[in-house]
Amino acid sequence: MLNLIDNLVILAAFIGIVAVAIHFAKSSQDMDDYYRAGRALPWSLVVGTLMASFYGGNGVIGTVGYSTTMGLAGFFIWSIGCHASRFPLALWIAPRVSVRARGTMPELLRRHYGKFTAILGAVVLVITCMSISEVGATGYAGEAAWGLPAVVVSIVVVLISIGITCLGGLMGVAVTDMIFFVLMLCGVCVAFPGMYNAVGGMAGMKETMSQAPELFTATGGLPALKAVVLILLCINLYKDPAFYQRFAAANSPKTGKRAMLTCFSIFMSFDVITIISGLIVRTLDFNLTIQPELHYVQLVLQYLPTGVRGFYIVGILGAIISTIDTYYLVGGEIISNDIIFMLRGDKALPGKTSILITRLSCVAFGAIGLAVAFQFDFIYEITLLLGSMSMSILFVPLMMAILYEGKKTNVAGTAAAVVGAVVWLWFRFNPVSMEGLGAVDPVLIALPASFFAFVIGNFFGRDYSAERRSAIDAAVKSGKDPVTVATTDFERQMITYEVYEAKQPKGEFKVEWFGVDGALILLYVALACIYGYGMLNCVEWIVAYMAPLVASGMAVGIFIKYCTEILSFATGKKSLHGDQKK
Repeated sequence: MLNLIDNLVILAAFIGIVAVAIHFAKSSQDMDDYYRAGRALPWSLVVGTLMASFYGGNGVIGTVGYSTTMGLAGFFIWSIGCHASRFPLALWIAPRVSVRARGTMPELLRRHYGKFTAILGAVVLVITCMSISEVGATGYAGEAAWGLPAVVVSIVVVLISIGITCLGGLMGVAVTDMIFFVLMLCGVCVAFPGMYNAVGGMAGMKETMSQAPELFTATGGLPALKAVVLILLCINLYKDPAFYQRFAAANSPKTGKRAMLTCFSIFMSFDVITIISGLIVRTLDFNLTIQPELHYVQLVLQYLPTGVRGFYIVGILGAIISTIDTYYLVGGEIISNDIIFMLRGDKALPGKTSILITRLSCVAFGAIGLAVAFQFDFIYEITLLLGSMSMSILFVPLMMAILYEGKKTNVAGTAAAVVGAVVWLWFRFNPVSMEGLGAVDPVLIALPASFFAFVIGNFFGRDYSAERRSAIDAAVKSGKDPVTVATTDFERQMITYEVYEAKQPKGEFKVEWFGVDGALILLYVALACIYGYGMLNCVEWIVAYMAPLVASGMAVGIFIKYCTEILSFATGKKSLHGDQKK
């Protein structure tokens, strides 16, 4: 469906993006720069990289495919529930992560629960970082655009993702994320009104699919237990290593918080478009004789002019690339700086060796993803499977490590992770069902079992964090540097984190209910009410025009803000950290 001009646009765009990655490779040889972008990401860039990482092929193409069977329940249960449940992540966890999780998530587990739990958590996180669902989404986009076998396009995109990750580190990933984010979102938004009006809007879809009225209700089209699982998986982001990496890379705790709050309104506006697009696909092919994800990309290309089609493909493939390179970087870091570090007896690798192992890990992730991605009927099946598994094992110990200020013993964390894993595996291979409700996802049993294991385990073992704080207090009282009480390199690093945490200004963690924070929350609530009313009552202008205008308008505004910041950096008016130069 693409012509010569479209393909030239795609080629030129990707050459430019690779050039960006090469540029940042020159300044990403230091480990902190490579993995954390020097902890200097400004608000606009954090918004862009969070958005692009969250809405890859799974968030765009996968949501469309799943919405053909969920209907409007995808918005009212998945979208609203998803983002509303994550407000605590933005308001209270993101600022704390930027100082409490100065390293990786396995390091946070090690800090509180010891080496065994940290290694188990690291292995689970590496599996989820392979981005298998994104590799599958790539194939559908490529097949629709060029008619090539899905695996061929996937190989090319995986190679580009590996290249961007290996060259530029987090700063290169974040900047290319921003570019991909704007191209993808604007391309989808431009095509949407034409697709929507072609099927007669909400009223036309309801009439055409009168035999499935449940698809147009707030809760219909989704089995009860599946809805519960989706709501649970909404909070799966609380243990997503890529988001934690972004928060740790922000130039201040407040930056990460406000970036995430801004994302919620963009996320929800874009969800309206992808979920309604699923209904459009179902309207045109009620029996789903064509793979819905493939059908969707073909539809979008029909409603875009020459040249713009090329930018859309760059955007949609770029969204996938931005997600893949994000998780490849995180997974590679976990292998080199956590798993290998602990297996070597806490002996840190030299910086260049660590980066090399991360790059080799990216190649391995790509090979595994290509081998597994096309073994599932729907992209979302991969997401649900891996999300259910990882949440069962890691959610309880991680949330307790970040949020709970009381006693946390090593036995509690280990018991929570092990019991969660065992229970999930048992019910995965020995499924149970409830009459009238369907199959019970293992996470519904494993999650409470993990929590109870934590509570019981907390009566036993050692509280490493409390012991560390006592040692720090004793050192301070005796006039010593707290770091001198440590007996290993790992303990020195952990004590450094504890001291850094204690010195942070309290204002950085304060929620400004009557300021910017409150305004961003009100914007989300207002948009949720307006969009929900528009879909249920067939107010066509809200769905067809308001949602894409809000999503694309916010995206372009943030991109312009980022460009002005880059100009300030280039002219020397600001430093990379955003401070005015003297």
